[in-house]
Amino acid sequence: MKNKPFLITIVVIICLFSCFSCSDKKIKNREYNEEEVITAAEKLIKKSEKVNEIYYGHGISYYADESTANGIYYQADFLSLERLGVDTIDDIKALTYDCFTKSISEDMISTTLGSVSDEDGIQTMSRYYQKYNALDNKPECIMVNKNAIVYLTDNVVYDYSSIRVSRVEGDTVFVKIDVTVTTEEDKTQTQELEIGLYEESDGWRLNSSTYTKYVDKDYYNDLQNKK
Repeated sequence: MKNKPFLITIVVIICLFSCFSCSDKKIKNREYNEEEVITAAEKLIKKSEKVNEIYYGHGISYYADESTANGIYYQADFLSLERLGVDTIDDIKALTYDCFTKSISEDMISTTLGSVSDEDGIQTMSRYYQKYNALDNKPECIMVNKNAIVYLTDNVVYDYSSIRVSRVEGDTVFVKIDVTVTTEEDKTQTQELEIGLYEESDGWRLNSSTYTKYVDKDYYNDLQNKK
């Protein structure tokens, strides 16, 4: 039996804004046109759905074929690549930079497309890497780490008609959007996300994450009561 949806406001802000004071990130302040911001937000959030899937969701599928495997890495499924609109690691990077600010994009890329060491010096393997043809050194296929952790398993449906500008803080314009989150156990809830947009020299970018997960109602209420 489905749980009744309830409204939760979740501010999903990545605290990476310190770089905004750097001269290379600053642009001339101007009045923001709400229609322009809403149009940009819809376009960017739609693109970010694919980015979220690649980085944090079930990701790129792979062929379970040992003959093409390299240890824990298996060749990417071409149909999965087609669905996500990427063919190479460079395509994933380009999609990321097209959605998010440079600082956020670089952080995402370094933790998913490159080896990472934790505070104890333990190195983890990247989720994907680019395999090159041995003869001409051209990109051959994306290799997928079969042991990669899937962080996002819930189905999230964005109500793009609900996007509205909520506030302006410095050079960041925030919008709110209603989403419906459904778990694999068929539990459903409605959330309201607040997402920041920042205008770089070549256009608007997201400077907040756009993903979310089902939040346990009791846990959420406990958090609210502690404030």
